[in-house]
Amino acid sequence: GEVGLSGEIRAVSQLGARVQEAAQLGFSRCLVPKIDLDNWSGAPPELPLDGISTVGEALRAVGLKEKR
Repeated sequence: GEVGLSGEIRAVSQLGARVQEAAQLGFSRCLVPKIDLDNWSGAPPELPLDGISTVGEALRAVGLKEKR
């Protein structure tokens, strides 16, 4: 997704195509904008998808701590 100045993760276009490309490149997991995941209507994704709303959530999802 796109990252806003305050750390929010914004929706992207063509999420299905992006996930498919990530799978072809060998990724094993995708962090995607939660808004896009909530509205997912396509075929089941090829990768596990984790919906995130902020950069902090993304850091926690990959096991890093957010610095303040």
